[in-house]
Amino acid sequence: MEKVMIFDFNGTMIFDGKIQKSSWKKFIKQEFNRSMTENEFAQHIAGRNNQHTFEYYLGRKLSEQELAETSEKKEQLYRSECLKRSELFQLVDGLPEFLDYCREKGIRLNIATASEPSNVDFFFEHLHLEKWFDREKVALNDGRLAGKPAPDIFLKAIENLGVTPKQSVVFEDSLSGIKAANNAQAGKVVLVEDKNLAPVKIPAKLRVDRVINDYQNVDGLI
Repeated sequence: MEKVMIFDFNGTMIFDGKIQKSSWKKFIKQEFNRSMTENEFAQHIAGRNNQHTFEYYLGRKLSEQELAETSEKKEQLYRSECLKRSELFQLVDGLPEFLDYCREKGIRLNIATASEPSNVDFFFEHLHLEKWFDREKVALNDGRLAGKPAPDIFLKAIENLGVTPKQSVVFEDSLSGIKAANNAQAGKVVLVEDKNLAPVKIPAKLRVDRVINDYQNVDGLI
């Protein structure tokens, strides 16, 4: 039996795809004077850490100071957009009830996200994630873990709870995240789709055990 549920955050626990796209589009135009394409969003932004995205657009490596400063500018823009779009900045339908059910059944919960620490703190503050998750155990983009599609962030989230990948269910929404979950050899891989966005194209060679649009009908996952 699976003992742990591991959630990517953006696009999985909240359907903020429109916020993500609009904030990234604005930022890339302002910061790099480039126009973001749909393919670039799928390949170099969704599920990726900021370092990968910035270095892709700049075509060079960033120093630690450049990365920190550029990341904070981008994330301030994103957080501002979240607070303006309260109808989108909320947990996916059925998720609070699902998390409550997991806690009642003794199933442990964690988050593995490419988000920066400041964003994770923002999510905990405004969405009250402390009801279900231990902030200290969350695996995030701290500059030490390889970004998705490497499995490191999922393996860290699983390790922090003291279980094995085979005992874990991973919830993801991006191609790079699905690759990372496969590379981590998770017990189950669940693709979460936002019905208001175009479906993510997942190659047949990648394993996806379940596709869901919300958390209201997740029979069989536990």
